[in-house]
Amino acid sequence: MQLVKYSIFLFVLCGTLIPVEIAARSVDMKQPMESVARTGNAAPSTKPKHIRRAAEGMPEMPMDLHTKHMPCDMDSRGRESFMYAFPNHCIWAFNNRYLSEGHYRVYKTYQLEGFFFGQYYERLKRYEFEPHTYDYNM
Repeated sequence: MQLVKYSIFLFVLCGTLIPVEIAARSVDMKQPMESVARTGNAAPSTKPKHIRRAAEGMPEMPMDLHTKHMPCDMDSRGRESFMYAFPNHCIWAFNNRYLSEGHYRVYKTYQLEGFFFGQYYERLKRYEFEPHTYDYNM
């Protein structure tokens, strides 16, 4: 019985708060309502403003050039469970991946390089070059 009362209370509360939130977020009109009624123009006369966003640069990485360009094999699944065994720069990129857009770009670059130049690439190349036969009589 308590569950029914609380669900009805929640339904009523959400029904009263959602229109208030929508009204709070709506755009104020520049013209008063009387002038809109006189002219018959219902659309506001303001143009949308374009917000320019500058691209964020790469973050300052606390490593030397050689360490930055060492491989990270972060393309494999379940990397969270064995991330402790990766080199320190891979752990740094993994831990800071959601810090900013630049840090996420570093993480994704390491992941892309791991995909193209890591174990997955070696496995595909080995599969292509090693002799194998197909059994079509199954």
